[in-house]
Amino acid sequence: MTGLIWKDFLIMRKTLKSYLLIMALYAVLAYLDILNYGFIITFIQVALMVLPISAFAYDEQAKWDRYAMSLPMGCRAMVGARYLFVLTLSLLTTALGLASIALLTLFRAEDPVEMVVTLMVSAAIGLLIPSFLLPLCYKLGPERARPFLYAIIFIPTIVLVLLFKANILDLSILENLDVLTTAQLIGYALLLPLGGLALLALSCLVSFHIAAGKEY
Repeated sequence: MTGLIWKDFLIMRKTLKSYLLIMALYAVLAYLDILNYGFIITFIQVALMVLPISAFAYDEQAKWDRYAMSLPMGCRAMVGARYLFVLTLSLLTTALGLASIALLTLFRAEDPVEMVVTLMVSAAIGLLIPSFLLPLCYKLGPERARPFLYAIIFIPTIVLVLLFKANILDLSILENLDVLTTAQLIGYALLLPLGGLALLALSCLVSFHIAAGKEY
């Protein structure tokens, strides 16, 4: 399975190098206070979570799945490796985010709490997207599943904005966050990516089921 994960990294290595350059540039912009850290880390998390679709597309072009199914590893190993690839990307991005927070706190004396909470929220969003998208890729294929990416990102945002505008959604609860201690705030924030991991695990089980009944 390690070889399958490494295969995805090799396929996406050029794209990953481009993202690393973008992340370095954004880190400089955040240090210069040109761009907000929250926007930067959320953008990077979401952008990286789109990479598995590209990996699916490359596999389809090369007819990799048909070849891989002739090997003794089976479809569960293929699906599991793709999810571990996603998890590895998420962990790397979160680690880089924490390193960026440490540098910004060290050189600019920033309050790290808000940035850590933002990082945890973006990590949860980054896990949410592939949790819905990967089963669709196994069911429909990468090209037919791609339009659902925009639905997953934009429809919940539009619904939340409309509910807020209609005074149906009450965001006054967010004002109570000020009374929480730093430890409580970070503790609650950590629950978000843990929920994302649980959803990713459930998504993996769904993909196992879809892949097992698929003809390659």
